[in-house]
Amino acid sequence: MQDEWKKLNLDGQLVKFTYSEIPDGKVFLTAQIAGHEVVCSVILPKPEHPLSREGVESHFKQGTNFGVRPRSK
Repeated sequence: MQDEWKKLNLDGQLVKFTYSEIPDGKVFLTAQIAGHEVVCSVILPKPEHPLSREGVESHFKQGTNFGVRPRSK
């Protein structure tokens, strides 16, 4: 299963989130602020149930201001 969506964070920045199931039952999550090249990612070992969008977003609540570096042109 794969999912990708965008949502405004509390600072009003657009953040793209992804959820992907990978081999061995693990899941790969990412979050990226629109217009920035830094992508925050995490691999979770075998969750009991597929994560909801809110569950994915909760992994990045403290970290969506990570390295706010605009993309080079």
